[in-house]
Amino acid sequence: MSRILALAEKEFLQIRRDHVLPRLIVLLPTLMLLLFGYAINFTLENISLAVYDASQDRISQTLLQELTRDNRFRLKVVAQSPEEVVAAVDRGQARVGLVVPEGALAKVRRGESVNLEVYVDGTDPNFAFQAQAALRKAIQEVNARILVGRALSGEAVLPPLSPTLRTLYNPDNKTAWFMIPGIIGLVLTMFTVLLTALSIVREAESRMMESLLASPLRPHEMVLGKVLPYLVIAFAVALLVLALGHLVFGVPVRGSLLLLLLAMFLFVLGSLAAGVLISTLARTQVQAVFGTYAYAFPTIFLSGFVFPIDGMPRFFQALSYLVPARYLIEVLRGVMLKGVGWGVLWPHLLALALFSAFVLFLASARFQRQVAV
Repeated sequence: MSRILALAEKEFLQIRRDHVLPRLIVLLPTLMLLLFGYAINFTLENISLAVYDASQDRISQTLLQELTRDNRFRLKVVAQSPEEVVAAVDRGQARVGLVVPEGALAKVRRGESVNLEVYVDGTDPNFAFQAQAALRKAIQEVNARILVGRALSGEAVLPPLSPTLRTLYNPDNKTAWFMIPGIIGLVLTMFTVLLTALSIVREAESRMMESLLASPLRPHEMVLGKVLPYLVIAFAVALLVLALGHLVFGVPVRGSLLLLLLAMFLFVLGSLAAGVLISTLARTQVQAVFGTYAYAFPTIFLSGFVFPIDGMPRFFQALSYLVPARYLIEVLRGVMLKGVGWGVLWPHLLALALFSAFVLFLASARFQRQVAV
């Protein structure tokens, strides 16, 4: 027993001497606690709303007030036509679109039902379900106010407001259609960052890095030679997931495949650089694994892969703009499910390009400094 305790003491001392691992051991659980406690929230608030109000009367005003009450919806786009409402949802400016027809007040006075056209972004089935439920609740409350007087007089009338719900992009609310673009983003993150970091750290641990540095290879040639296989592997696995999703689950690819590949290339380039950057900070493979997990956690929680960004507090919504996987997943879902093109997705592609350039610069500077030492 004493020998076992002596060996355990030696391991504790080795962990304590490690300058990186104890920090990661504390950081990762803390990060998970904060993300689960504050960022993960399935109750949606401030759902972005696009409205075309052709009526401009008390009925439409009452409905809009009810929708925006208690921060359920947030009026983001005031459209000038029904087509602009759908376009706003396509562009991602709004997640829900509402069209109020002309003469709503006059129809209610005649006892007729006003048909409201509602367009819901169905790329996320959970979001679509909650948005439709919140909208129905608001309409029911407006209907109840209007019908109070008529119910007392014994009149039998139709509901004043009757919504026609249209779920865009994923009308059958298939979860696989929502998940598979996110899985591609997660696969690209884990394969590129983890394998690249482990590869370079393993070479350093085995002293092979010194042999490579003594060879005619230049530092950038060595890094490119190390990461190129993982670039090919990551693309192959991502295309395999894409093909299986299309053939097995029927996930469509409605937009440009070239645009899809461009976004994946920019993301993989930046992720490979992130792997190189982690390898310059990690001294052991264990540190590289923990560093990769610390890098991947925001991808899982703050990218919109599983958890809706709309349900997060404002701070974490702002923080999600620093997560590159968010932009990749937006492009993947935009191309695959919405069928939108460059005109809508260029801000996300620009963000991916800036991410790749910035991380490449950091990784290059760190690696050059490490080689010089």
